[in-house]
Amino acid sequence: MKKSLSILLVIALWVCCLCGCGSEQAAEDGKGDDVRILMTLSSADTFRNILVNQAQQTAKESGVTLDLFDADGNLENQVSHIKKAVSEGYDVIMCGPVNVDTAKEITVLAGDIPVVFYNSCPDESVLKADKYMYVGSSEEVAGGYQAEYILEKFASKEEINVAIFKGEKNHSGTVGRTDGLKSGLKESGEKINYVFEDFATWDQATAEKYFDIFLKTGQPCDVVACNNDSMALGVIASCKKAGRNDIMVLGVDATADGCAAIEAGDMAFTVYQSATGQGEAAVKTAIALATGGSASNIEGVTEDGKYVWVPFERVDSSNVKNYE
Repeated sequence: MKKSLSILLVIALWVCCLCGCGSEQAAEDGKGDDVRILMTLSSADTFRNILVNQAQQTAKESGVTLDLFDADGNLENQVSHIKKAVSEGYDVIMCGPVNVDTAKEITVLAGDIPVVFYNSCPDESVLKADKYMYVGSSEEVAGGYQAEYILEKFASKEEINVAIFKGEKNHSGTVGRTDGLKSGLKESGEKINYVFEDFATWDQATAEKYFDIFLKTGQPCDVVACNNDSMALGVIASCKKAGRNDIMVLGVDATADGCAAIEAGDMAFTVYQSATGQGEAAVKTAIALATGGSASNIEGVTEDGKYVWVPFERVDSSNVKNYE
């Protein structure tokens, strides 16, 4: 009887070891059949839709469940999504915050559930390695690339007249891209005149309307730097209506329409932000956290374990065919 009991104990320990190894392997592989991800989207647009599609594809390929909810720009909707994740026992939350200033409150609402932020970066104080992480692209780099392009193309001018169209007021992309642009221009020592600067909230029609008004003032303008391609396309439409082909237009995101505008000679420059890369990296990071593992093996993770960076790339007429 004692011998039988000993054998049973050995078998039980062996099975437990196997299960433990299996769990560790799932964490290392970044996969887990039972992982449930709740993805809350701030609102839909071209870039975010591509990101979402890739996230869904990566989740499917990884054998995990991803349930998508669109907050439609409403913070109350997003709060209800977080509460749903808690009440229904989701393993991890992917959150594109409606208002990045509420990121701390979101982590509090989430309780013990890990949160992977994407698309708009919270303050660093909110983030914690392998618990509350951000997946995206370092926004200052995009603005810095715009500054480099402007300085290169207008190297012979004594002063440069610059207009800026910005995204949503509290979005990390707006702040980072604008700061990167201005810092790069300032560091050059060149004389920069900011002749126009306003928020068009990523929207093409809004940018077109605002630039229609600006052009009527008759102020000089050499270049318009936009926080995204959609606003750049609005500026281009405004210039075409006014018969102006002397103003250089720059965007960010390298969307299909943005690349087509470069191909047509309407837009000079954009910066490729990989929506597919961000969607894939966000899901892989979410799976790692959901399975109790570490995101330290995710490509692009920073040394402090708080960020996973997906690099930006410069795009102009010389290489635009690579991004169409």
